[in-house]
Parts: sequence; C-alpha cells; structure tokens
Amino acid sequence: MTLHNESNPSDSNNQSLGKLEVRSSRNQTSQTEARNPNQQILKVSRRLFLAGAVVTAAGCQKLIGRGQSPDTTPLVQLYDENVSKTKYIGDICGIYGLNFAKVDGIGIAVGLNGTGSATKPGSQRDQLIRDLELNKNIEDAKALIKSDDTELVVMYGLLPPGIKKGDTFDLKVTVLGSSDATSLENGTVLISRLRPMRRLGRGVKQGHVTALGKGGIVVDATFDARQDQSKQLHGVILGGGKALEDRPLGLAIRTDDFSAKTTTQISRAINSRFTAISTQGRKGVAEPKTDKQIELVIPDSYRLNVGRYLAVIKNIAYSEPVADRVNRMEELDREMSQPSQAGETALKLEALGKEGIPALKRALRHHDLEVQFHAAQALAYSGHADGVEILVKAAKDEPAFRWHAMTALASFDDISTGIGLSDLMQVESAETRYGAFRAMRARSSNDPLVAGDWLAGQFHLHEIPSDAPPMIHFSRAKRPEIVLFGHDQTLSDEFLHVETGLTVRSNGNGTVSVNSYSAKYGEEKIVCTNKISDVIRALAKLDYGYGSLMKMFRVANQSDMLNTRLVVNAIPKLGRTYSPDESIGQLAPEKSNRYVAEPLPELFRTGQETSSKRRVEEETVGEIAKEIAAEQEANDTRWSKIMKGLTKGGFE
Repeated sequence: MTLHNESNPSDSNNQSLGKLEVRSSRNQTSQTEARNPNQQILKVSRRLFLAGAVVTAAGCQKLIGRGQSPDTTPLVQLYDENVSKTKYIGDICGIYGLNFAKVDGIGIAVGLNGTGSATKPGSQRDQLIRDLELNKNIEDAKALIKSDDTELVVMYGLLPPGIKKGDTFDLKVTVLGSSDATSLENGTVLISRLRPMRRLGRGVKQGHVTALGKGGIVVDATFDARQDQSKQLHGVILGGGKALEDRPLGLAIRTDDFSAKTTTQISRAINSRFTAISTQGRKGVAEPKTDKQIELVIPDSYRLNVGRYLAVIKNIAYSEPVADRVNRMEELDREMSQPSQAGETALKLEALGKEGIPALKRALRHHDLEVQFHAAQALAYSGHADGVEILVKAAKDEPAFRWHAMTALASFDDISTGIGLSDLMQVESAETRYGAFRAMRARSSNDPLVAGDWLAGQFHLHEIPSDAPPMIHFSRAKRPEIVLFGHDQTLSDEFLHVETGLTVRSNGNGTVSVNSYSAKYGEEKIVCTNKISDVIRALAKLDYGYGSLMKMFRVANQSDMLNTRLVVNAIPKLGRTYSPDESIGQLAPEKSNRYVAEPLPELFRTGQETSSKRRVEEETVGEIAKEIAAEQEANDTRWSKIMKGLTKGGFE
C-alpha cells in the first residue's frame, strides 16, 4: 500500500536534504574504512560482539520465561510469522455478464394450413403490424394477420454469457391466451425483432433490438405421446435466435478501498496470462473501462466453457512477492496429489500459465483417476495435449467427467484431440457418441467426419461412420439436427406411416414408396431405398420438416418398425458428481446414480437446465414421454388445487 505524504512540501525537501547528508556521511565513512583496514576489522568485531549479546539476552529471556505462565507473552519476538502477501483477483472482484439475458418479441407464424387464427386487436397486434411493415417482402401486413393460416406468436430466448454477434440460440414460442388457434405444428416464424423487456409499474419498458428470430417451430407435442391439445400451442425454434451484438463480460471491483492503479495492476496480470486475436492483431484480453470495471475478451480455448475461464481469472495473483510465489508453487505441487483438492488446485496451476505446466504434467502420473482428470483438463485448456488419452478414458468410463472431458478435448486444435473425439463416437453409449459429435463439430465444423447437409430449409442431417450398434439421434436444443451413427440404418419391411396428405410404405424388397399430396406440389410419388438417410432426404424434398420427421420416427419406434435405436436429446442434466467408492464393481458407468453441483460447460448448456437431482442417463423417446407425462400430471394436480381454492373464495 502506498502512503501519501500530506506534509508541507518544504518539509519534504528538508527531509530529502537530510537523507542526502546521511548518505554523504556514510560514503565518507566507507571511504575511510577502505583506506584503513584496521577500522574494518574493529567494525566486524563489534558486530560479532553485538550478535553474541543478542543471543545471550534471548537465552536469558528463555530461562526467565520458564517460571512464567504458558500464556504469558514473551517480551522479545525475534522472528515474524511467514504470512503470504499474495493478492488474488477473486478476492476483490466480482463478475458481470455471467447470467443468461432474456430477450422477448412477437412474430407471425405462417404455413399453418388453417390451424391459426385472425389476430385480435390489441397492443401486440399493433406492434406486429409495425414490424411486418418493415419487411419489404410483405406487401399487405394487415391482410396477412387476418388469415387462419397464420398466427401471432410470443417468443423469448436466453442469450448465454459471452455470446458474440452472429451466434445463435433457442427460442421458446407460444400463442396469446386469447387466441383461437388450434396448432402451431408445421409453422414457420418470419424474421422478428427481439429486445430485452422489463416491467415497470403497470407498463413494460422495451430496450433496443439486440437479436433477431426466425425458423420452423417444433411443437411440444412432438415429444409427448399423449394427445394434449395445449402441447400443440407451445414449441421451440432450435437455434432460431441470432445475436446482433456481443454481450459484455468482465470484472467489477467490489470495494472502494482500491484505486485506478489497482485496476491497471489487475489488467496487466490478466494480460500476462491471456491474449486473444482481434482486428488489431494479438492483444491482451483485459481492458480497463473505468477505475472499477474491466472488460474481458474470451480466448478461443475457453469459448465453450466460459465458467472455467472466469474461475481461472479469479485465481490469478495480481500482486505477489517473488518469495511467496516460490512457496506457493511448492505448496500447489503438493496439493495436486490430493484427490479432494485436485480440482481447485488444477485451476490455480492453470492460472499460473507456463509455470504451472510441470506440476500438472507430473500429476498425470498419479494413481488416482480424479487427479489425472483435473490435471489433463487444465493442460488441455493451456494448449497441451499430454493428457488427451486420460480425457478420452474419462469420457468413456466416468459419466461425471464426461461433459467436461469432451469440452476440454474440443478446446484446442490438435490431431490427437480429433482422433480422441472420433474414437468416442464409436462407443455404445448414446450420450458419449452424441456428446463427442457435438464437441467435434464445435472444434471444427468443416471436418469431413461431422459435415452434414441442410435439408428442407429447416434441419441438418449428419451421417457418422460407427462400429457401434446403429442409432439415430434427434436434438432438442441448440440446432435442429438429425445424426445417424452408422450408414446402413434401415426401416423394417413392415414400416407404414399415414397422415393427412402423406403415406410412407415399405415395399418389402429394400425400397420405400413416399406418396404425397399438397396444394403446393400436388400429387407426387418418390421411390427410394429403405435406408433411413434416403427416406429422410426424400421427405425433405417434399418440405417435410424437422418436427414432422421426429414425430414420424417416434411413432415408428413405438410400433417396432425401426431397425435402429432412436434417441432424443442425449445431453446431461445438472447433478452428476464423481464418487470413486461407488464406481467399483457396482453399477455400469452409464447408469451411475451420481451427481455434481458444478455448472455445465457452455457447449452443453441452454439456460433451461433445472437443478433437480434425477438420474442422469441417455434419454430414449419413451423415457422422455414418461417424464413429460409425470411433470404434466404434477402441474395438473397443482392447477386443480388452485382452482379448488378459487371456488372456495380465495387461497388458504
């Protein structure tokens, strides 16, 4: 801490002159001693005598103290306690921008084939007309909203921490309570504006437009086997939101006891550890905005796990004496060998940068899996591939480490990480296969292994070579995608799907006939092989969308008409942890009843996660239907209690 001298300036000058005089006197003495060696000898003798006197006095003090009470404070304290003076960023800084920011908007869903309704008068209708009139492709906005083939919808989305301009996110869609619509199925929302909104008193304050939304609606009924009409009026647009600006992320000093100098000190410490590529070249990630606020850029290696990046930032020391740093390095090296401390210690070593790498590499040789995993993860985010094999093993064998291990593998571009993720797509576990696919695509979307096709203007189709049993996976978050693990997946010879305007029938000879009738295309017939990928492509040519395909395959799966395994949304829920004692010879890793309170990496987060501690395992369509039915039953029970209270005259 710097002490400011507030005395008279002339006093300062006098003090300075006094120091100069003392320094001059000392110099003269040194010169005299240099000319007279005997004086040097006498000086050394005096020092030895004084040292002996101090030791003798200390000994006497010790003898005197023996007859005193043990609680008596010694009169002389020769040595100060070795207290670390290291100061960490997390001790004085909080984080802003780490939450999910909600944006809302209204839009028009088209293509509903008579299941929509004319929009009723109101403020939402007026706002919709104003927005539609800005769309140059719409000639008559008022006529459009009067059609039963359209419906006014309300949308909201959650902007994740650190989202960049152009990034996408999911949108929830619903109709107004006063609507006469019967279904949003097969609807497509035209481009709409999304804003942050806040209720103030009786009104709503709107912010400026920060995102756009559009895309095909997947209604909730697609995931529900029950015939629930309300599920037809709510849905999601996967990846339908698009950010128009970056969300700021940074640090804020929590106390007033620090000056702008501290902010500069903290920024310098962060920038000595992290840099990122910008339009001006490579530069530090931290930039002071005020004397209390520092804005952060997210390096590429942490873009899939922003939470870890900020945890590392908080463990960076912004002020540390050299001796304390040496002692801290030795202490962290020892703590890294303790499984209970390995996670936190690995973050601290990661925060040190190059200095922490040797200790992390030594920890890879530890006998305990937890120590190995935390060390390998920290090395991966630091750009070192030494622990790749351990991360692959953790993803395969331990569900508690799986999501973090795969995110770490996707954090840097190395041939070994690509091979590791490719291997993970060959295992039987559905969540491991799909998680590895998502990690590989996030690592390099142009990789031929995970490249896919955009079909019907609505969804992606990917075909992944796999030696494991065939599987088809439908996403329920991030983006509309169908992933086929194994090229030769087929429909059974008994396959038959019939709905209004469409019949898909297996011919029993390795081919499938698709017969369609629509006002747009008239009557069409396509014959293709019974390979699932060929059938999907044939239906896409007829504008058969993502939600309709998922519904068709769900019904086929329930009727045993698929020669493959159907899985939906094989991603984690919150609540899984690592418990080594439970994992030995009791339960298969996939069925592990273990939980973790740590947040998921952004690679797998959507902002819609709940913290309920349910068993975390791969989800099949049947399991999803049961889960939704149970939740709906609970909601129905709560609603019936509310209605009962109302009929009695109020809540109890």
